Amino acid sequence: MDFTLEVAARTTVGRHVSGLRRQGLVPGVVYGHSVAPITVEIPGREFAKIFHRAGRSHLLQLRVEGERASRPVLIKELQINPRTSEPVHVDFFQVNLLEKLTVQVPVVLVGEAPATKFNAGELLHLIHQLEVSCLPNAIPGEFDVDVSGLAEIDDAVRLSEIQLPEGVELAAALDPEEVIAKIAAPRVQEEEVATEAEAGTEETAEGGESAEAESASEDS
Repeated sequence: MDFTLEVAARTTVGRHVSGLRRQGLVPGVVYGHSVAPITVEIPGREFAKIFHRAGRSHLLQLRVEGERASRPVLIKELQINPRTSEPVHVDFFQVNLLEKLTVQVPVVLVGEAPATKFNAGELLHLIHQLEVSCLPNAIPGEFDVDVSGLAEIDDAVRLSEIQLPEGVELAAALDPEEVIAKIAAPRVQEEEVATEAEAGTEETAEGGESAEAESASEDS
């Protein structure tokens, strides 16, 4: 899928960028290996649409006004206003299409785990992103992990079960046996077991206190 974003070179810097934001523009910068950095201004609405669809893992084609060729970029960093949830600043990393990158790709659970249908177990999503190495044009948008085979407690899907696209490799530090998603005992059940254990401990303690009291009474 091709994502193209039209931007303009930016001359406004420093304190004056707040004026750009009032105009619905987002300040940004483009940089990369052997690339002279440039500052840009981005239409806020267009950026929001692209980011919603592309996220951080899809390659974007950045068209800078006045330049003949588009720039292949990834969203490297995005600053958000915590009060308004509006983007404040965007860093774009310009990539070399012939050089491999290491990127984080989202992990999405698909399907329904049979163990959750009748509250027999709780589905835990343990890994939400995977670090992979590949060429920029081969970056997966996401990894879909099917959980429809998880029927019993302790059933799990591991990294080794993910089907990687051609040319995509998991980061060397990742353990193939690491669990992405698993079925755990329901929390209510765990709480009941914990409560019963606590009750048993209290009864044992009370029994011990009673025996000590009886022994003290006999000694007196």
